[in-house]
Order: sequence, then C-alpha cells, then structure tokens
Amino acid sequence: MNFVGHMILQPRHWLAASVLIGTLGLIAGCASDPADPHIKFAELVNQDLATAYQPARNDISNWNETWQLGRQSVDVAWLAPDTHERLPLIIYLPGLGESATAGEEWRNAWAQAGYAVLSIQGQYYGPALYSTSQAQAGVFRELAADRYSGPALRDRLATLQKVLTEVRARAAKGDAQLASIDWNQVVVAGFDLGAQTAAAVAGAGEAGVASGVDIQPKALLLLSPYVDVGARPEVFARITSPVLTITSPDDEDPFNWVSSYQQRELLGESVTVAGSYRLKLARSTYKTLSGSDLVPIPPDRKGISKPPGDEHTPGGKSHAKGKSARSASSSHSPVGAEPVPDPKQVAAIQVISQAFFDSRVRHNPVASEWLQKAAPGWLGRAGQLQ
Repeated sequence: MNFVGHMILQPRHWLAASVLIGTLGLIAGCASDPADPHIKFAELVNQDLATAYQPARNDISNWNETWQLGRQSVDVAWLAPDTHERLPLIIYLPGLGESATAGEEWRNAWAQAGYAVLSIQGQYYGPALYSTSQAQAGVFRELAADRYSGPALRDRLATLQKVLTEVRARAAKGDAQLASIDWNQVVVAGFDLGAQTAAAVAGAGEAGVASGVDIQPKALLLLSPYVDVGARPEVFARITSPVLTITSPDDEDPFNWVSSYQQRELLGESVTVAGSYRLKLARSTYKTLSGSDLVPIPPDRKGISKPPGDEHTPGGKSHAKGKSARSASSSHSPVGAEPVPDPKQVAAIQVISQAFFDSRVRHNPVASEWLQKAAPGWLGRAGQLQ
C-alpha cells in the first residue's frame, strides 16, 4: 500500500504530511549519494597493500594541542595505538606552511603499525605564515628563503628540544600516554622543511648548525628531502642514522625555492650509513608526498562531516579515537588542488616506510627481507627502490 497516497488529509494534517514527505525524500536522497571518495580511494590503496609487506594493525587514538613554551606557541599532535605497552616513537616534522596535523596519511599508517607518532610544528612555520604580507602578495620565494635559513633551522631545532623536554616532564607527572614512549627506539621523519630539520638532528646541519637535540635516531625518513643550492655531499655523509629518502621527478617545490627533484636526490646519494634506502617514485607530486588531503572533497560534500582528529582548537585540546587525523589548509597556500593521486604511489610510501621502520627499529627479519628482495618487484612501474 502507498501509505502517503491513501492518507485522508484534514487541514491540520497537511503540515505533518509535508514533513513526512520531505523526510522520505531526504532519506532517498541520502541513499543515492555517491560513495565517499575517501573510502573509495582507501579501498584502492588497500588492494595494493594486500600484496605487500604486512605490518601490525592497531586501533589508534589521537589528540591535538597548542603548547605554550615560554613565549613560543607550538602545535603538537599525537597519534598512537590503544595499548599499554612501551612504544617506539616517530617524531614527525611537517613541511612549510603545514599544521602539526599534516601528513595524516602517513602518521595514521605508522600509528596503526604500532608506533607512537608525535608531530611538532612551531606556529611561525605553520599555516599562520599565509597571513603574512609576503604570502598575501604571493612572494613565496622570499618567504621560503627566510624559513629555510640557518637561523630558522637553529630555531626549529631549539623548539624540538623544548618540546621533547616538555614531553618527558609531562610523562614524569603522570601522563600515561607520553610515559609509554620508549626513548631508546626513536625515529625522526620529516617532509620538506621538516626533512631539513630531521637531517640536522642526525648530523647534517648546514653552515655549522649543531643539532642540540638530545636524541639519537634509530632511523631517518626524509620525504621530499631538502637540499640547499650548492650543498656539498660531505654534509649529508655526516648523517649517523640509516636513512630512507623519498622523492619523484614530479616533486616540484610550490614555493619555487628548490629548483628540481635532482637537487633533492643529492641527499640520498650522499648518505653512507648501512641499511639506508632511496625510493624514487614514478609520479608522486609534492602534494602526494605531503600525505595531506590527498583526496579532494567534492563541493556538494564539503561541510557535511569531519573525521576524527579535525576538532583542533588553538590553545585547547581535542581527543578522538579512529583512523584519521586531518590537516589544516589555507586558501593562500601555493599548493593548489590536484587530481587524486595514484593509489599505488600512496601505498608504496606507506608500506616501504613501515617496513623500513620495522627493519631498523624492531629488527624484524621479515621486514628486512621484504625490502631487500620483494619490494623492488612489488613496486613495478610505480618506482625504484635502491
């Protein structure tokens, strides 16, 4: 029976009937909505991951905070497995203009694989820079010249040490999550500007820049590694930890500061530490390597929902459980919208970085063997692992 069609409507029932019809239409419209593009893309990535190295899988939780350290505001984001076990730590350092919640594609994967991930970004280097007069005028090269300079690098290293000191202090005061960190198993990972900082932590500071950071990384991951014009190979030969560098011929700097991906490749070519790898992907852009907002949200779906981890309020704290932590963005960013990346490229960054960490930090023989023997064939046309 057609329920609506057989209703005998008195005047007072017209409003109720119109609400009912509207509700039924809304339900039907929702049922016919296209699938969430993020879910579809994740399915394609998982299809590739299913044929690769299989790391552990854990449920994760996260929080985002702004810490006031003296006169400096620092954004800090935490992702970690829901466990009471001691956890190896990945310190993630985002790129120029990114928030601490950037790189969510990689950070989520690492946390699910059993690592605590602590992301750190000083506000001078984050999204706030897009409000500067230089950014408003579109003078991004001058802006980059300042942020990549020697004094700026020293400032970021000092900030990193302040954050680590604060982490240890909070752990000592009873923060159970931070107390779970195993300080003997630390990895430093960075993208772009963060890669410059990460390399300096491991001994590759330019112009006499000393690290001053009281950790000795077990491994180093450099996504879109930063190399200054005229850099000398011997600078990067000073790196003391095994390194995985990841770049691509499509890795073009939107700030117009690094001239070409060949400039970035010098770092990986100069590393001498045993157990290091270079991953040269076939067609991963700077945006893809950032691991942030890889799937554009269709205009008709914007504002409908937010995944866990997107509730950050400056100066406050947000908590969420789940498998996502979204990054902030800015309409003034030189990193424009791009097509959805190749799922195999994204899968390659995820699984090769996970296998590298498991090999270097956990000394997992399965991970080491997969990297050495199976990974090059699994990559196929997606890239080269050396």
